[in-house]
Amino acid sequence: MTRNTTVILGTLAGAMLLSAQLAPPANPEPETTPVIAPAKLAYTPPTHAEKFHTYLKHTYGIGSILEAGARAGIDQALHRPSQWQLGATGYFERFGSAMGHRAVRGTTTYAFGELFREDLRYVHCTPNCSASNRLKGAFENTFTAAKGEDGHRAFSVARFIGPISGGLVASTWRPNGFKRDLVVKEIGFSYGLGFMRNLVRGLIKK
Repeated sequence: MTRNTTVILGTLAGAMLLSAQLAPPANPEPETTPVIAPAKLAYTPPTHAEKFHTYLKHTYGIGSILEAGARAGIDQALHRPSQWQLGATGYFERFGSAMGHRAVRGTTTYAFGELFREDLRYVHCTPNCSASNRLKGAFENTFTAAKGEDGHRAFSVARFIGPISGGLVASTWRPNGFKRDLVVKEIGFSYGLGFMRNLVRGLIKK
């Protein structure tokens, strides 16, 4: 073998070795990006100003006005109390009674919420808003509240007492007066209407 041939073969061997080292692997391992779970948001109890704002919005806001209007329409259709006439005059009497009921109920709920340190803010069913979760959310926003520094859900004294006080006080100005069966129906109707309001609210805002 001549000297030139040896040099050429050596050069080719070196080139092949360098090419093998620089070439990518036949089956490269896929790069994996570590999945970082989103941090759970820390619960922050509401301030007294935030609680008062929630009270005003929940008691005298547009939602309460619409609820009172619906309640007055139902009572008008059923002609109750029968002592109130039909027509525009009767409707506004029933509407005023429904708003008065809302005012008493909301004020009592706010007072007991402050007393028992309950967070009465509405909670949406995020992130998974299935039909069952919407029903669960409506129920929780009707009968439970966030409590403690961690915001755990528990039975709400304020939300339980509110409709009862509204039904009792409303019986003082309704013409049929205080009758136990009527007051019980009034309280039950308030719970049901509150549940429906929370359910509609959960369906509207996703």
